[in-house]
Amino acid sequence: MEIRKITKQLVLISIVAIIFNLARLDAWGTTNLLYLIWNLFLAWVPYVISLFFIKKETSIYYFVPIFLIWLLFFPNAPYLVTDVLHLASGSIALWYDSLLFFFFGWIGLFLGILSLYRVHQYLKMHLNYFFSEISVFLICLISSFGVYLGRFERWNSWDIFTHPLFFFRHFFHLSINPTQGGIPLSFMIVFTIFMYAVYKTMYVFLT
Repeated sequence: MEIRKITKQLVLISIVAIIFNLARLDAWGTTNLLYLIWNLFLAWVPYVISLFFIKKETSIYYFVPIFLIWLLFFPNAPYLVTDVLHLASGSIALWYDSLLFFFFGWIGLFLGILSLYRVHQYLKMHLNYFFSEISVFLICLISSFGVYLGRFERWNSWDIFTHPLFFFRHFFHLSINPTQGGIPLSFMIVFTIFMYAVYKTMYVFLT
């Protein structure tokens, strides 16, 4: 896998997606989907972390803190897929907005898969195959909870630093009430399976 070529292509299609978003602003004069650009930027964060800081020769002691930071921001990548929920709320041109949400969601998902792949390769090399496979599934599970916190509870990755007491209090409440409103547990199960299935499918093409 030629990482430079893939990164260049991802930069290119991200620019195209942003242009499409701005074109919508010019054509219909509405700014209600500009948040997709910010969400796309956040989706790039875990990819950049995995690209520059997680390498084969990285020591395990250096990897652990980097991995925790990466894991904190990783849910921002698949989060873009859930932005499609906004499609039903006041779309000016439904066909255009549908393609726009798909475009941004696909880029975010692909960025997430690639960064997860780099982490997976590191774990497989420095630990063992079984532990690396379990770790990938757990990462999908944890990130699903992170996506839930962002989508339904409106928490951000940096809130763990800016509002740590409120964040962990809310986290503890959800942990002991996973079926609250019927959403957290069911969402996590479905989204974890979705993420893991997509990753294992893409893994075949990446190896």
